[in-house]
Amino acid sequence: MLFGVADYLVFICTIGISFTIGVFFAVWERKRNTPADYFLADRNSSTWPVALSFIVTFQSSLMILGFPAEGYAYGIGIAYNVVGSTAAYLFTALFIVPVFHPLKLTSVNEYFRLRYGNNAVRYMTLVAGMIFSLFYMATVMVGTCVALDVVLEIPFWGTILIYTVVTTIYTSVGGIKAVIWTDVFQLLVMVTGMIAVLVKSTTGAGGADKMLEYAKDRIGSTDFRFDPTVRYQVWNTSFGTFSAYLYLTLMQPAMQRVYSTPTVQTARNLYFISTPFYCVFMLMATLEGATIFAYYAAKRCDILGAGIVENINEILPFAVLDLFQDLPGLAGLFTASLSSAALSTMSSCLSSLSAVTYEDIIKIKFPDMHAYKATKLSKVIVLIYGLIAMGLAFAVSLIPGSVVAIFVSFMGCFDGPIVATFLLSTMYRKATTKGVITGAVFGSGVAFWLNMGSHFSGVPPYPYLSSGPTDQCDVYEESRFSNVSSPIIYHFANNLTLFSTNQEMITSTVSSELNVRDLSGLETVYSISYVLFSLIGMVTAFTIGLIVSLCTSPPKKLDERCLFSFKKHILEELCGHKPASDSTADDRTDIEEVTKFMSEDTEF
Repeated sequence: MLFGVADYLVFICTIGISFTIGVFFAVWERKRNTPADYFLADRNSSTWPVALSFIVTFQSSLMILGFPAEGYAYGIGIAYNVVGSTAAYLFTALFIVPVFHPLKLTSVNEYFRLRYGNNAVRYMTLVAGMIFSLFYMATVMVGTCVALDVVLEIPFWGTILIYTVVTTIYTSVGGIKAVIWTDVFQLLVMVTGMIAVLVKSTTGAGGADKMLEYAKDRIGSTDFRFDPTVRYQVWNTSFGTFSAYLYLTLMQPAMQRVYSTPTVQTARNLYFISTPFYCVFMLMATLEGATIFAYYAAKRCDILGAGIVENINEILPFAVLDLFQDLPGLAGLFTASLSSAALSTMSSCLSSLSAVTYEDIIKIKFPDMHAYKATKLSKVIVLIYGLIAMGLAFAVSLIPGSVVAIFVSFMGCFDGPIVATFLLSTMYRKATTKGVITGAVFGSGVAFWLNMGSHFSGVPPYPYLSSGPTDQCDVYEESRFSNVSSPIIYHFANNLTLFSTNQEMITSTVSSELNVRDLSGLETVYSISYVLFSLIGMVTAFTIGLIVSLCTSPPKKLDERCLFSFKKHILEELCGHKPASDSTADDRTDIEEVTKFMSEDTEF
């Protein structure tokens, strides 16, 4: 199972085209060198490219690797994420976009300055978002490079350097337009790679009927029990993921695309278009795991159960080399799709980090900076963040596996409490600075406590589904996957699955029908499925924030445009009234005037 010349050509072409798109927009837009154009494409982007870019921004390489791995080991119960993601996207389109888009902001964190008249909440969400984005980039980069190390045998440091240089340069010189159009190209590559794996593994299993027969326990793994300790129980996975996906729609990369559209309706269409596509791709990625299991069941060699691959993250790279060993270029296509997922996530995060750094830090200190100079500085900021992400990637790759798993789950502690901050601020008139900050701190504390308990309390890991036959595995005995010596793979890949926050290496497969574990006392609390951590953090933050807000004084001056109104934003639009931002350019909010309106010594 070797990577051929055609495979390398496909992989290199993908990297080269992404870089070329960035350079093209750098030359094409050289005369429109303003922050508004660099960060927001002059607020006049077409809906479809932005919607496709939005899809691929959060369809990272961790999803490309993680969902098939989870589907192979635990069944397709993780696919119920589509319920939570759909609810989150539609909620944002209906209730968040009509509040944020008319404000014509650049950084999503600016909203909190307008809402509360001070920068306390603004800096809290800014810091949380920056930490999340930086470590998300590092995690995505390392996960992808580990897979390429396994598939291509390119040195780990080499792939990190390639990704960082290419992504940082085209994002820096091309701005948001380069990010959007490279995302569109990369989405096409990703989908093609996923389809190729699905088709080849299904036909290799003997057709759709045979695939369904071999993978019946994976496909039929739906669990309707009301048990929060079940890893992918229907109710947990459907509704427990709502806050996590809602946070993605509120992050700067998502809102930056909202701000780049001309009207509220086009911004809403962004979510209406991307929702079904995102769900389909999520289902495809999960189904890959089931079809690959069926393929190896047909060959009577469960590569995970037999220990040929030593962790679930190696399943897809191993299968790709096996599936496409006689089809030149297709293994390269998978590698290109994995690379595209990483590049899209990194470019979006780099662009958003540059935007919030300029708007929330530099512009506050230097409000009169010339537009040309501001754009030049923003490009330099992208380069700096690229170097930081590269350094973090090398650091993360050297952390022992268990610590990495703790880190990945720790990142999930941010999203729920920050979501509660947004909801209280937009939906509750009497929300206060002290209330939302106190709530966010408590919510993060609870989620962090559950994370730590799941890792250090000695709770037994959640068991895999029953393994397939392994009596015909002789052909794979000499596979290099079974004797991986790279410390990076042991330190990172063995525990790097974005959706496996309490996953540890399991040396034996448990074949219990209901996967019931004998838990008692506090172990039950620490065994709560990781998919609920974000929701628990959000509910805690929302409740505490509401109580503290009732006990403290609300802002003395309140801009009504910062609050959601059902009558104004839903009923009037249904009756044909255009929102203010859709009428004329004169209706756009002047941030400087609003800032002057707000008192500098407001509460907190």
